[in-house]
Amino acid sequence: MLSENKYSKYLLYAIGEVVLVVIGILMALQINNWNESRKVQRLEGQLINLLISDLKGKKKEHLSDLQDSKNIIKSFQSRIDSWENKNEIDTVNLKWHLKRLGGDSYFLNENSPLYNSLSNSNLLNKLPDSLTKQIDNLYRLKIMGVKIIIDKATEYGTHCKLNFLLPNNLIDLNQSAKEIRERIKNVDEEFISYSKLFINTCNLLNGALESSANGMNNLIDDLESYNDTKE
Repeated sequence: MLSENKYSKYLLYAIGEVVLVVIGILMALQINNWNESRKVQRLEGQLINLLISDLKGKKKEHLSDLQDSKNIIKSFQSRIDSWENKNEIDTVNLKWHLKRLGGDSYFLNENSPLYNSLSNSNLLNKLPDSLTKQIDNLYRLKIMGVKIIIDKATEYGTHCKLNFLLPNNLIDLNQSAKEIRERIKNVDEEFISYSKLFINTCNLLNGALESSANGMNNLIDDLESYNDTKE
């Protein structure tokens, strides 16, 4: 073209080549961005599924503890009612009640390894702010609140062992039921006082467990809904 002085045609041809190269580059970048976006979406989906699984496990644990705590309250309250109405200690299952009073490892509530790992990374930042705040509020406040009450219940159990059960020879539950009943008669008012304190702790725990379980239900629903919109 140059030899034939067809400069205009050559210029158009060159421009066309440049345009094709640019289009090719833009397409490659677009495909790369699309692939990266898909990777982010897959990672986000995996993260959400892990959180949902962790929350379902924690909810099951909390509901189990809640039911156990309600049963304990019912049994202890019946014993207190008997004392207040008849001025005598109900001796049925007395060993079980003494074991509960001195229990310092009855409820288990460990921190979530998954949340601890995620909170120390930037993975949570990939989710919408509303979800990250909801996740943080649940794990750091509600679930941690349950753990604080359980830790306090453990302290009460240890205190009861050292200051009531041990001094009154009630820590050894292998002794006969008759021996235990006789010992309890000498410290019946103190026994009832520790029972009331234990019930109060269980009531506090129940409130925290119910609040936490409700928060988990809401978060699970929101995470599943968000996951559906990303598919």
